[in-house]
Amino acid sequence: MTAEIPKIQMFERKNAVRQNPGLAGRIAVIGAFDTEETNPKLYTGLDEAQADLGTTAGYNGCEVLEDLFVGASSLLAVNISTKSGQTVDKSITTEKLTAALAKIKKERFDILFIADILTDTFIPIITTFTADRFLNKLPVGYVGCVNGANDSAYTTTAGLFDDFSYGILTQGYDVNGTTKSLLKSAAYYCGIVAALNVGSSMTAKQVPGVTGLTTEYTYESGDLGKTLVGLGYTVLNCYDRENDIYEVVNSEQFNGLDLYINRVRDYVTREFALHAFLGERNRQATWSEINQEISRVKNNCVDTLDLLRDIEYNVVKKNAKCVDVNITSLLFDGIITEIDVYITIEVE
Repeated sequence: MTAEIPKIQMFERKNAVRQNPGLAGRIAVIGAFDTEETNPKLYTGLDEAQADLGTTAGYNGCEVLEDLFVGASSLLAVNISTKSGQTVDKSITTEKLTAALAKIKKERFDILFIADILTDTFIPIITTFTADRFLNKLPVGYVGCVNGANDSAYTTTAGLFDDFSYGILTQGYDVNGTTKSLLKSAAYYCGIVAALNVGSSMTAKQVPGVTGLTTEYTYESGDLGKTLVGLGYTVLNCYDRENDIYEVVNSEQFNGLDLYINRVRDYVTREFALHAFLGERNRQATWSEINQEISRVKNNCVDTLDLLRDIEYNVVKKNAKCVDVNITSLLFDGIITEIDVYITIEVE
């Protein structure tokens, strides 16, 4: 046996700089990956995802992985790339998007991200999916980006979105000095939302890491920036250029509600669904057990997590197979968007 000389070896591992994953930070991403796997796959870290899905440039799914993992607690990936001989089709179509969404229709996740620029043909497919998820007590929100040709195009596109938007971008970002494409910027913002406390607004809040914008808007009457904010797009503005502070102007979404309200609504709905009770025997105690569990969920959301002001509900045993849980009211705090300062000057 030969004694070995002690040594220290260092190996570089590529990993995203992560925020702390949020309470509802599970992201599903649909896009083109450098793999022939077409079934949904779950990943809890960037290294694992890139080793399986690839890092090849030109595959939109591969290119957004690092940005999504800025805040994602886990990533559910669905590949839409197809291969015929040596030819790879990386484009996303309405048929591919519909098929990919069907594969994850019953799975639990919190945020949907499509690794492509959203067009007016894709949006109705997404909104049909989110509406169906809400009816099945598994609501999710989506984050994405659009590239309108003009003011009119942005207005038309805004009219296609529904109640489940968490942020649709129109600007590319510089992140820590590196310029990102519009798509990668949207993925980065999606990661930030995933890391965000469910009960937190982004209105007038800094997006960490952003050091510049590829497009800067103005906000006077008739300007595109004012139009986009009014429609519900997520727009950033430079607040303090010296200290690289770029803020979301207003995180109110297309349905007129703030990002935090949409996220809390979806979180509360998922929690109130009480999936664990499905399949249980309908004993006499079932109603009281469910009522007690609903009370626990309410106290957790209102008192412990401080997500909203109050939840009003009732529980009714409908028949031998069904218990109705009726959420009659969700009471939210409003968002301060205006502060008036009055100054009295006295000269003696």
